Amino acid sequence: MLRKKEQTVNEFNQVVVGNSLTKEAWKRLKKNKMAVFGMVVVIIYAIISFSASFLPIYPYDESIIDHQHLRPSLTKTSGELMLEQQYKNLYFKAWRAGRLVLSEEENQMIEDLILKNETNKVWDYLYKEGESQREAGTFEFNSTEQKTIDKYVDKINTDIQITIDNLYYLLDGKKTSLSKIGYDTLLDIYSKEINADAALIETSLDKEIRSQVTNTVKASLTDDATDEDITAAVDLEIENMSRKDWESKACDSIIGKLETSAKKTIEKKMKAQIAEGSVSFPFKGDIEINDHITAKAEVSLKHMRRYFLGTDYLGRDLLSRIIYGGQISIAIGLIGTITSVLIGILVGAVAGYRGGKIDYYLMRFVDIMYGLPYMLLVIICMAIFGRKIFNLFFALAMVSWLTIARMVRGQIMSLKNQEYVEAARSMGASTSHIILRHMVPNSLSVIIVYSTIRIPAFIMQESFLSFLGLGVQAPYASWGSLIGDGVDSMTLYPWKLLCPSIAMIVFLFAMNFFGDGLRDAFDPQSKNQL
Repeated sequence: MLRKKEQTVNEFNQVVVGNSLTKEAWKRLKKNKMAVFGMVVVIIYAIISFSASFLPIYPYDESIIDHQHLRPSLTKTSGELMLEQQYKNLYFKAWRAGRLVLSEEENQMIEDLILKNETNKVWDYLYKEGESQREAGTFEFNSTEQKTIDKYVDKINTDIQITIDNLYYLLDGKKTSLSKIGYDTLLDIYSKEINADAALIETSLDKEIRSQVTNTVKASLTDDATDEDITAAVDLEIENMSRKDWESKACDSIIGKLETSAKKTIEKKMKAQIAEGSVSFPFKGDIEINDHITAKAEVSLKHMRRYFLGTDYLGRDLLSRIIYGGQISIAIGLIGTITSVLIGILVGAVAGYRGGKIDYYLMRFVDIMYGLPYMLLVIICMAIFGRKIFNLFFALAMVSWLTIARMVRGQIMSLKNQEYVEAARSMGASTSHIILRHMVPNSLSVIIVYSTIRIPAFIMQESFLSFLGLGVQAPYASWGSLIGDGVDSMTLYPWKLLCPSIAMIVFLFAMNFFGDGLRDAFDPQSKNQL
């Protein structure tokens, strides 16, 4: 039989409910509306960013050249925006040729806008005026312009986007995924498909793999590496490559070639069905490529897409890139903060608890590190070790632990003579046990508050590095790199700068509101108390 848990009562026989700093802090935090708002925004950002692969958005690295610099729109498809841009170009040319007639005041206004480099306003005004005159019957396109428009409309209605999820081969009467077939069998299949000698294909694959390794090596070496250095590094990399790794790369290359060929076949079949009107989009299912190969594919009309936040210079969806960029930026903030906090806790706790020479030497080292220019060290580190995400994490966390080390040291020094620490010491507890089980947990309020403030700082530092070209590199993106890309074309395409900037600013403000709220909640005697 289970024994009933005894409850603590006071002299009035009332049950005494236990409380803690965390519970009290949560009560105070809930009263701070701005802090709660910031917490909710941060949670929403985190959920959206880290569940990006499950959201109904376009791939962040998928480029459609025809969709370059499309403006944001909630209602118009990419095809409609493309056609609108085509009309704008034709109206501008017609105005230049004197066929689109405007008043003297309007002509002068447009000339002034051109001198001010306000191209968007020129296009928008001429498009509005051209459409108005065309509806009124005072302007019409000539035969050449009309052919251009008809050709563009046909392109919009027939261009398709093909995504192949998997390729299957009829092997021994059973449909088998090509990704699960071994190298020798796959090579034999490919040689039969293109009617070529297997030895020649292997020679070609070897050249392709060497080219891939060369590109990887170039990315890892510094800019001043000579051709001899690159060749030597490539030779060494290939020598150390196992046969299994080589075959894996060769299989990927063969499957890629077969997918390219399959896309051409699918495109021909789909365009024939479009002409017949016997297919509806989006289409998703199995498509027979030939007697042996079947593709599981998704086919959609390329220009029926909607870009709610517009596109960039490569025709990539800006909304998708902002969401995936949030993954990188938030991850940099979290990993940088966690790393700096762990190092700071270790150094600060040891220095504060042990005192004496250990404290002196550790704090003098911290003082020396404080005297070094932080961002210059990060830039040098990125320039030396390469522009990889891991190196970026390391560079940002390299000296960011100094402040937390000092804070933890002061907190530990104020706690090490408390009664519970003396009791633990008298019971024979080890130094590590006292620090980790008693002193660090009692310093968590300071650590948590500091962590929430450091996350925005790391995101801002990464943004600065990306603006200089030393941050996250393509094909990956962060908010900072997107803002850097947007600055170059902010006059013509302002949404490329505004959208990622607003996304980052909202998150940083929310994080700061949340951090300030935590500080007030854990320290009710602060100057910002509720």
